[in-house]
Amino acid sequence: MKRVLFINALIIIITSLLFNTVGISFRVFMSNQIGTEGMGLLQLIMSIYMIATLFVVTGINVSVTRLVAEEGGRYSFAVSRALLMRAFSVSFLFSIPAFLFLFFGAELIGTKLLNDTRTIFSLKLLAAGMPFMGISSCIKGYFYAQSKLVRPAGSQAIEIVIQIAVVVSILDYFMQGGLEYACAAIVLGIAIAEIVSCMFLLTLYWLEKRKKDPEVSDIFFQKRIIRKMLSIAFPVSVSSLLRGILKAIENIMIPIAFVNYGHTKKLALEEYGQIQGMVMPVLLFPASFLIAFSSLLIPEISEANACKHKRRVRYSVTRAIQITLFMSIFTAGFFIAFGDRLGILIYDSYECGRMMKLLAPLIPFIYIDFVADDLLKGLNHQMSTLVYSIYDAVVKIALIYFLIPAEGLNGFIIVLYISCAFSTFLVVRKLLLTTEIKMKYLDWIFKPALSVAAAAYSAIFFLKPTGLFLSDSLFVVFTGILMGLFYFLFLIKLGCITKEDLIWMRGMLSYTSNLRPPG
Repeated sequence: MKRVLFINALIIIITSLLFNTVGISFRVFMSNQIGTEGMGLLQLIMSIYMIATLFVVTGINVSVTRLVAEEGGRYSFAVSRALLMRAFSVSFLFSIPAFLFLFFGAELIGTKLLNDTRTIFSLKLLAAGMPFMGISSCIKGYFYAQSKLVRPAGSQAIEIVIQIAVVVSILDYFMQGGLEYACAAIVLGIAIAEIVSCMFLLTLYWLEKRKKDPEVSDIFFQKRIIRKMLSIAFPVSVSSLLRGILKAIENIMIPIAFVNYGHTKKLALEEYGQIQGMVMPVLLFPASFLIAFSSLLIPEISEANACKHKRRVRYSVTRAIQITLFMSIFTAGFFIAFGDRLGILIYDSYECGRMMKLLAPLIPFIYIDFVADDLLKGLNHQMSTLVYSIYDAVVKIALIYFLIPAEGLNGFIIVLYISCAFSTFLVVRKLLLTTEIKMKYLDWIFKPALSVAAAAYSAIFFLKPTGLFLSDSLFVVFTGILMGLFYFLFLIKLGCITKEDLIWMRGMLSYTSNLRPPG
């Protein structure tokens, strides 16, 4: 079966770059409007919001994508329709508790947990989007399983446009009430955008329903499919819920730990907002491509795994690991080389640039952790990801408790390094054992690291004379492009990219690849 993987990959690349460029630009706008303290306060609000979001979205999205692939829904619209109808009802089991948690628990969370009453109003506003988010997650899972990526990409575009339009329109007015209402304006934009995006996706699905296809017996589906859907969605959602709770605990503890170090509450929020609200989103900017790409692989791998095609699973997972490591190592090298300039260009902040350079080596750990986690879910190992996330969170919380009050910002950086390395080790080890793949440390890690260092020095050496008449932004862009070209050539020269890899790439360009092994 031939897949048009190249088109889907191209859609992912274009939309990821476009949406994240807009997202970073919008984040710069917000940071200029509400300052680093406001970004820290907003990050606290979003840490609680993410608990509800992960619980509502993750499990049902993964279950729909997997079941459409495993039950033959990719080839029968009637099967997909029957699955999706039941997914809507299951999504309410997750979205209604999330709504109640945010709306009725906002006051308790704001006063007792976050220790900042300025968060209460925002949490109540965010509750409105929960049911709509659950429905959107179902439909997106269906479209991902069908490899119809333009539709969820379109909904994301609408979501971003609506959010920005609402926030830009009302932020100045809300700012008059202080940071509490400034954050409320931003989260109101998020809630309205979620509702509009859901309406758009429902319209697209309604157009899909007009296709002619024989009905599927309700008796056949009702009990077995709902039971199977819950068996996938519930562990993943509980896993995401626990992750969200533990992540929220981390986020709440970090400003408190900075206060215990000796900072004022305002300065603690500024330190926290700068790293979590400003620096990390830039470092994670290219990761959206990999996250979307791994979501695209879930139906492929689930289908192969259900059919016991172990060789096809190994081949797909190997390609995913290889692409992730090559891309993440290049990204880390780019931020190490140009982090200081990027801090000035993006946020007009030398300190942000310094933090980008310091945290850039974390990028390969974070990116491979994202992808390996998604791949394990596609292989029906969601319980393993739950256990590992708990281990990681417990270690991180302990480190935050002891290191930040003692070492301040340096302690926080140490916490991030230890936590990322520990989490990545657990997830990748499980993935390698499950698929019986051997990590090629020399060709996938050490040689690419050497290549990116050589590529950075070569690109800067060749373009350094142009720095006299090019602006900083153009110099970074042109040097980054040349650095990428050198990196690719060095990978070929050192044997990291082989003839088989080039044939696979050419296969994607000829619209015939589906990540199957050759032969």
